[in-house]
Amino acid sequence: MVQTPEPHTYSLPPAAPYANHGRTKAAWVLMLGVCLGFLLAGVGLIISNDVIVIASVVITLGSIVISVIMRGMGLGQPVPRAGDEAEKKDWYSA
Repeated sequence: MVQTPEPHTYSLPPAAPYANHGRTKAAWVLMLGVCLGFLLAGVGLIISNDVIVIASVVITLGSIVISVIMRGMGLGQPVPRAGDEAEKKDWYSA
């Protein structure tokens, strides 16, 4: 017996997703700064050196601040627009 498939209705997203997969300059600064900060914090805790631990906290917080500033300058992942204009835009339009 032949089975006829039922028609499906598909809905497309309102806009195409970003194609950079988070590989932005702001993300790299954040990742490298946090990794360096945690590495130094671990070394500072192992050798019981408070100066290194405090420096690692400053490096970690500084990289977070710098990354947020870079994102604000347009070097990071763009923020999706909210509102009617974004909902009406087709996924294939530029």
